[in-house]
Amino acid sequence: MTRSLNYFTLALIIALAGAQALVAEMSYAQVDNTQAEKPQTDKVKEPPDQEVHPESEIYDMKLAKPVAYSYVKDGNDKHKLDFYRYISPRPGIRPVLLWFHGGGWVKGSREWIDPIAFEIASGGGYNLISADYRLADDKNAPWPFIINDVKAVVRWVKLNAKQLRVNPKKIIVGGESAGAYLAAMVALSPGVPELEGSENPGVSSNVAAAVLFYGPYNMQTLAREKQETIKNGRCPRPNYSSPVLYLLDCPNVDTSTYNIDGCKEEDVKQANPTAYLDSSDPPVFMAHGKDDCIVPWAQAKEFADALEDAGVEYEFVSAEDGEHRVWTLDVSASDVVGFLDKHMAE
Repeated sequence: MTRSLNYFTLALIIALAGAQALVAEMSYAQVDNTQAEKPQTDKVKEPPDQEVHPESEIYDMKLAKPVAYSYVKDGNDKHKLDFYRYISPRPGIRPVLLWFHGGGWVKGSREWIDPIAFEIASGGGYNLISADYRLADDKNAPWPFIINDVKAVVRWVKLNAKQLRVNPKKIIVGGESAGAYLAAMVALSPGVPELEGSENPGVSSNVAAAVLFYGPYNMQTLAREKQETIKNGRCPRPNYSSPVLYLLDCPNVDTSTYNIDGCKEEDVKQANPTAYLDSSDPPVFMAHGKDDCIVPWAQAKEFADALEDAGVEYEFVSAEDGEHRVWTLDVSASDVVGFLDKHMAE
């Protein structure tokens, strides 16, 4: 599907920035330094309306400049989020798209926002939140702390919904790659005690919908499916080990075969979003390319089949020549918004 030159350029910039770990310098995600350094107070102040996002005219974005908050009051930079208010002449309570960045669970930050997230929020009339979380190589945050963090974000949004003018019943989680995995875990495992964590108690981590781009969804089959793409010549052998080793704090194993044999079986099972599927789960929009050599397309097909079997409402966009980039997929923000408008509960 042909995308605009502006969209292609921005996506390429984000990809290069990720590789060089310079995303903190991306202009569209800059926030006031004094604001960003202040820990959250007990009372979250309502964010201002007047400051328009600097690239709004270029990318047809209807969002204000981000305001930074801490969703856990511990001074950890990885416990922060950016809130982008949807700008409208008719202020009101709006849904929110809660976006989790990719990076194999070991790199990245809340500034890593694919342009599709801005487009979905602008097109749907949603507020947007991009949240940091403690990375998997943080020795002080072993598995499943990363899941505890993203669920804590959801609860923080609900607890502060009035001040943010957010509809707590219309929180949409989304992300790409590793971020899609985290969004899937949030959407499908509400109320699982060992995954919830203790931060921001008093409300549930249930969400209204999930939007997932080329994520891994079954740790037990991921390595095998990756091997199959190498054996059949579709993809080259990777020169890196499976990120799952870091996600689950597995001991060092033979990374040349891209396996997770050394991981604890109970952790691998616990880490599978599909393990928690049932008919009460929220609707899921997902897209994945058949030429994806980072996360095999088979992961999405397997996940879609599991959603079908569980009776969960979903849409699966399978892009014949799609790779591990949103702009290579046959999907647009209007496709996503249309799905959400149709399936998201009132």
